[in-house]
Amino acid sequence: MPKGMIRLLVAGTVAATAVVASGCGTIATPEWAAEAQATQIALASTSEHLTAIAPTATPLPATATATLLPPTSTPVPATPTPVPPTATPEPTVAAPPTLAPTEVAAAGPTGDAANGQVIFGTQYTLPDGSAWACSSCHSITPDEARLIGPGLWNIALRAESRVPGQSAADYLHASIVHPQDFIAPVRDGEPAWALNMPMGFGDVLTPQEVDDLVAYLFTLQ
Repeated sequence: MPKGMIRLLVAGTVAATAVVASGCGTIATPEWAAEAQATQIALASTSEHLTAIAPTATPLPATATATLLPPTSTPVPATPTPVPPTATPEPTVAAPPTLAPTEVAAAGPTGDAANGQVIFGTQYTLPDGSAWACSSCHSITPDEARLIGPGLWNIALRAESRVPGQSAADYLHASIVHPQDFIAPVRDGEPAWALNMPMGFGDVLTPQEVDDLVAYLFTLQ
C-alpha cells in the first residue's frame, strides 16, 4: 500500500477517536466499580458504629487456686464404755430336812466331846428295864479289840463308807438312835454278833447328849 494512503488511514482513525471522545466529554466509569465503592463506604460506617456502642470488657480476675489445709485438730477416739463384770450367782444350798427332836442328825462333830466322854462311860436304864453303858460293850483302844460289840477306835473313818449317802456323823447318830437300821458287818475270822445294840438310847438321851457322844467318837483316832 502506498505510504501516502497509510498516512491517510491513520490520520482518519485518530480523527475519529478524537470526535468520539469530544462527544462524551469524559471516559465513563464502569457501573460495577461504583457499586463496590459504595459497599466499602457502608461497611466502614457500620464498623465505626459497632465500635462506638460496644461495652468496655472488664477482664476477669485470675482464679485463685485453693489449697486444702489438713484439719488442725486430732480426732479423739471414742472412749469404750466399760462392761461391768457378770456376777457369779451364789450356789443354792438346800436346807436340811426337818426331823423330830430325837431324829436330828449331827452334821459333824459339833457337840461337846468332853461331855460325850462322860456319857460314854455312864450306865443308863433303858425303857425295857435293862441297864447299859457304851463302855460295857465297846473298846476304845487303838487295837480295836472286840468286846460284845466292835471296837470304836477309828470308827469315824469307817463310818464314812458304811451307808451310801450318809456322812460319818449321820451314820454314828443313826447307830445310837436307831441301832437296828444297819448292823455293822463282822470282820473276817470273827464270830457273828451274839447281841445287837439295844434300842432305847434315843429315848433316854437328849439330842444334845447324842451330839456330844458323836463328837467324842470322832476323837477316837
